[in-house]
Amino acid sequence: MNNILSIIFILSSIGLFFGYIDPTYETIRGQRIEKAEYDRALNNSKQLQAERDKLLEKFNNMNEVDLDDMTKLLPDNIDNVRLIIDIDEMAKNYGMRIRNFKTDAVEKSDVIGVSNSLYGTLNLSFSTTAPYQTFLTFMRDLEDSLRLIDVTSVEFASSDIGDLYDYKVTVKTYWLK
Repeated sequence: MNNILSIIFILSSIGLFFGYIDPTYETIRGQRIEKAEYDRALNNSKQLQAERDKLLEKFNNMNEVDLDDMTKLLPDNIDNVRLIIDIDEMAKNYGMRIRNFKTDAVEKSDVIGVSNSLYGTLNLSFSTTAPYQTFLTFMRDLEDSLRLIDVTSVEFASSDIGDLYDYKVTVKTYWLK
């Protein structure tokens, strides 16, 4: 009888181990792994928040002139009127007159559907008349301006007036969406 009772206890403990304890232990082990992943994600989140706070502090400590320059470099809207005024002011410094402004927003043509681009582009074309060296100096000023501008084409033709040339310039500028 003692042997039978011992065998029953051994078999019931084996059954209890494989039926309840082992599955419960595996569940706990999986939950510990999941907890470790959550802890890593929480630590990453805290690091990202600390980095965000540092960048926000840097941004808040920037002086107004630097913020204006940064906004001028890559504005958050098209602001083609401000761009036209800036180009016209640059041209006036050289005694040039800008005319025939044309603007058109450009969307990437290789994307079908809604574009997920973080920036937009604007083509701006204008005409002017000037001597060649004056035009080159004007183009250098345009290149050195704070606004991000790519000159995409320059067409020129001789003018009826002395050493003056007629120029048609097309530029591309960018803004944040």
